Amino acid sequence: MSTEPLLPGLSTKAVPGPAPDGMGTGLFASTDIQLGDDVLYIKTPFVAVLDTPRLEDTCAGCFGKRMSPEGALADIELKACTGCRVVRYCDKTCQSKDWRTAHSLECAIFQKLKPRILPNNARAVLRMVLRTERQKYKPQELDLFSQLETHIRDIREQNTKQWERISLSATAVKVYAGTGMEEEIIASFFAKLDLNSFNLVNALYDRIGLYMHPYAALINHSCEYNSVVGFDGDELHIKAIRPIKRGEQVFISYVDTTNPYQTRQIELAERYFFDCQCSKCMKGTDSREDSFLSPPQDLSKLDVVERQASETIDSASTRTPSEAIATLESAIHTLHQTTIWPTTRQPYISLRNELIASLLSAGRFNGAFIQAAIRYIYVDPVIFPQEIHPIRQLHAWALVKLAIHLSQGVEINTQDVSLERYELNFGLIIWSVLSGLVKNETQSCGVPTFRKMVRESFNDVYGQFRANGMDPESLGGLVKEEWEKLGGICRRTLGME
Repeated sequence: MSTEPLLPGLSTKAVPGPAPDGMGTGLFASTDIQLGDDVLYIKTPFVAVLDTPRLEDTCAGCFGKRMSPEGALADIELKACTGCRVVRYCDKTCQSKDWRTAHSLECAIFQKLKPRILPNNARAVLRMVLRTERQKYKPQELDLFSQLETHIRDIREQNTKQWERISLSATAVKVYAGTGMEEEIIASFFAKLDLNSFNLVNALYDRIGLYMHPYAALINHSCEYNSVVGFDGDELHIKAIRPIKRGEQVFISYVDTTNPYQTRQIELAERYFFDCQCSKCMKGTDSREDSFLSPPQDLSKLDVVERQASETIDSASTRTPSEAIATLESAIHTLHQTTIWPTTRQPYISLRNELIASLLSAGRFNGAFIQAAIRYIYVDPVIFPQEIHPIRQLHAWALVKLAIHLSQGVEINTQDVSLERYELNFGLIIWSVLSGLVKNETQSCGVPTFRKMVRESFNDVYGQFRANGMDPESLGGLVKEEWEKLGGICRRTLGME
């Protein structure tokens, strides 16, 4: 992998160039790129900040990379900055890193604002303003940042509320920073952040904050993307989800591409101000994401069902786990009653994901395991056809963790289907899924921390089998029987039998 000397902490196999069809500048492969390769790796972000709720439980220095990968705090007790008490760190190493990066410039400002904590986008722009003034960025970084689109005119004309927020925030940041930088320039920082930031996630794809780097911002969108985004702490990995030929443009997706055509188009137009003309969008409503099991007789009725299901998803986080489960199961039942709604069409997919999360919150692990198995067997292979896709691998890992939990004799919740009577051999299920993940390890689009978690778990399970005098690799027939049993449970739950 070649290293770009002009930008610190950046390695890339893609270079900027003019993109066709009015897409401005894009990144193009400078060599043939294989499955799972890093198209772009950035060690040092231009700016990265935690979401306000994550300031309490995530280190602002390593962004959770040195903490427990499962998100628990059992391994490390975070210590608050003794000055502002806003950010927290694993230890002095993480504190020192953040202090050198930007916290030394903002700490006193945070102290003066107590007990108020600035929202994540204001903290991000404040950092950029302070670092720019103190010449903490290299000229090449600032030059690349200056070239990013703002769409200020579009925002003013099409989204009054967004423009008002940007204007008020720019005024506030100018005052807090005590800077001579013009408000118009600070407002452009906010606009660029809105357009070019990534959701900063941990190794398990839980959102923890905002991230931006002007080089990564050059990558254009396609619903038929060839690369995916992942984070390991604040280190960015753009990985190839399929082989990319030299000279081919690199694409990621800015939106959830499991959504139907109109949903994608509206989201892209409202936030990014363009109409997507990728190969998937050129099919319009003829692509898989818009298909039904049979032609619908009355689309207006289905639109009502879809809207109500989407409202259920939006409200799930505000309900108690039990209430959320009831409404989510009701929405899934309504979709099932249409008799034409595929389990791989939205909002079915999101409803199931929310249901799994709610079942886990309620301690209903049997139900969560069955729904996770349905997702693993029937949903993910369709919506994420590449086995190395990071979300598909993450869902496989979730199934493993649930199987491990249940194999340890967790009390059975009588509200869900009892798995005990099926006599599932969870050990074989766990082994099967983990061995599949490890088989694709070299091409995996998961970040290093995720791959390490999988490998360690695989080695542990393999060791347990060997300690009991068994070679799991010779148990293919028994493994097949367990999947047939589990598949039967899933089909009955789906009403397919």
